[in-house]
Amino acid sequence: MNNSVIELVTYKLKTSVTKAQLSATHSDVNAFLVEQPGFMYRSLSEDSNGLLYDIVYWQDMEKAKNAGEAFMAHKAGQALVALTDENSISMRHMEALTETSVCTETV
Repeated sequence: MNNSVIELVTYKLKTSVTKAQLSATHSDVNAFLVEQPGFMYRSLSEDSNGLLYDIVYWQDMEKAKNAGEAFMAHKAGQALVALTDENSISMRHMEALTETSVCTETV
């Protein structure tokens, strides 16, 4: 069985960028992602030092890497990257060693 791939991107915003500017990118980034083959899940969080953690789950490595290339050429990707301190960006892809989830049904 192939486990999914976790894409972990960490970065800081440029000092002149506000949280409102970052929030303004969310809908376009998410819209791009849901259209990508193999996309499963995304979350974005921030630690107390202002480091952002963008975590995306993909079905496999090929789909993750293809989406990454497409993202950098897409207006949503370019808009997000324009807000970041480019020297702070780190991207990793890792195969998930184990996975579980909770599914809830709505009646």
